[in-house]
Amino acid sequence: MQREDEGKLMKALSWVVEIDVPALKASIEAERQSTPNITNEKLIDRCFTKATWKATTAGFLTGLPSNLWIALPAATADVAATLKAEAYAVARASLIIDEHFFDDEDAQWELLIPIFGINLGSQFMREFGVRGAMGLTRVAIKKYLSKETLKILKKIMLKYFGIKVTQKGILTKTIPIVGGIIGGTWNYFEVKGVKKRTKLYLGQR
Repeated sequence: MQREDEGKLMKALSWVVEIDVPALKASIEAERQSTPNITNEKLIDRCFTKATWKATTAGFLTGLPSNLWIALPAATADVAATLKAEAYAVARASLIIDEHFFDDEDAQWELLIPIFGINLGSQFMREFGVRGAMGLTRVAIKKYLSKETLKILKKIMLKYFGIKVTQKGILTKTIPIVGGIIGGTWNYFEVKGVKKRTKLYLGQR
């Protein structure tokens, strides 16, 4: 049963990081052409504003009809939808800063590093005996990221995904209506944190 649950979570996580890179690049270029003087900072702010409202809506709607029977599937749907919105925003920000970000075929998994945060980065770096502030810097992560280490990173990401699902299932999906308010508020502030970590990760302090 545990393997089956892990399989479902990995399937959801794989969906989260599926990014249509050509379409995203075209969208960024169109936005730049429509607003010629817009800065990278403003472009990044725009994409995270959209992600914030998508995630807030997902948290609110999946929390409205809450009860114990649907808590886990509702939490999974909420977390996946929120992560998808966040991953899209991080992908967009990454391409705004570095148009070659996705040249690496496994780059989509890197999107989840600023999303899950410092704990994920630090845990990954500790696997290789690296400690301290390097945990969330892109230079440090890229130095150790390879086909083999990507497997380790995916396992850590899966663990964090499972923790998020469990937390949201307990805290936001068991009380009707109130759960929706809690879930929406939770997601709102979560995306704000992802925006800050993304800028730090991409070197845009």
